[in-house]
Amino acid sequence: MRILSLNFLLYTITGLWRPMKWTSNCSKLVYSLCTVITIYLTVYMQMTLFLHIVFVSETLEEVIAISPLCISTITIFFKIFAVIINRDQLINLIETFESKPCKACNKDEIDVQMKFDRSIRSYTIYYILLCTFSCSGAVAAGIFDILERRLPYNAYVPWDCTSLLAFLISSLTLIICLIVVTTINAATETTILGLCLQTCAQFEILKHRLASMAKREVLSPKSPLNNTFRKTCTLSENVSHHLCIIRLVQEINYLYRHVIFVQFFVSILVLCSTVYHVSSHLTVKTLTTLIVFLFSMFVQIFIYCIAGDQVTTKSFGLSEVVYNIDWTFMTISERKDLLMIMKRSTKPVKLTSSFLVTLSLESYGNLLKATFSAFNLLQQF
Repeated sequence: MRILSLNFLLYTITGLWRPMKWTSNCSKLVYSLCTVITIYLTVYMQMTLFLHIVFVSETLEEVIAISPLCISTITIFFKIFAVIINRDQLINLIETFESKPCKACNKDEIDVQMKFDRSIRSYTIYYILLCTFSCSGAVAAGIFDILERRLPYNAYVPWDCTSLLAFLISSLTLIICLIVVTTINAATETTILGLCLQTCAQFEILKHRLASMAKREVLSPKSPLNNTFRKTCTLSENVSHHLCIIRLVQEINYLYRHVIFVQFFVSILVLCSTVYHVSSHLTVKTLTTLIVFLFSMFVQIFIYCIAGDQVTTKSFGLSEVVYNIDWTFMTISERKDLLMIMKRSTKPVKLTSSFLVTLSLESYGNLLKATFSAFNLLQQF
């Protein structure tokens, strides 16, 4: 796959995306084993954190201290199975982006595509660096816990860790779990953002095609039959392209609808509990771990919201391009086609998950309000 290669490489590293060239039964078996190990590590981390809440935590503050990491791990299961179960659909989605009518056909369209490809790669690298920085702080905190002969991240295991070997294996497994979970998060967020920006690139390419078609109409002879036939074919291709883009957005929304829903509400719980814990336990260790973790969580949910907002904005902008076309050179049939594109563009294309969650900057603001309302409620206890 040419597009989103870096994003799917992250999935491959975590054992969730078998490379397309690995087609032999032996390679499939080996990679399936890697996938099982990834799922095991995620379950291991989730259960050890949950067991600490059940068997060790005695006060509300202790529960709040461990809940951000425990709750955020829940979303990982949805992200894992969104990729594993929907592998064929994701491959078809990428192939649609790389084939007609979505494939760039001339230099101007290739420039538009390359511009968005560079943006996706840059945003992916920046987010990987942020996740690496956040994970490094958490790993450092885990090492400090190990040096003090405590399991990292307030985890609890139902077996005896008095021997040094058992303790080190349990502790190092938790640190590996954290690295794997962070990588899965980075892969999912950047893939969703990348797919949305690829959709935005398609809207820009469609705008360019409509504007180029209108420009040719002004410069070309006015009524030869072959010119009229060529016009009709070009316009029908643009209508098909627009419908294809809408189907792509619907497919992206369908593939990640559960991830979006869970991530949105988990983010509220994680953000408010983290803000509460940071405000009441401001120590050096807190600064090295939770502050960076908190910032990463703000950026994480912002990526979802800005991705959905960009798709909606680009879809609205298409109607303006159609409106600015000189309709006097068009036949009645062509005007109807343009009117259909324009009317469909006035209906917003949105990424949603049920009627509760719509990805937009307005939703991001509402999430922040809900977070700090919950934080104020916690302070009363």
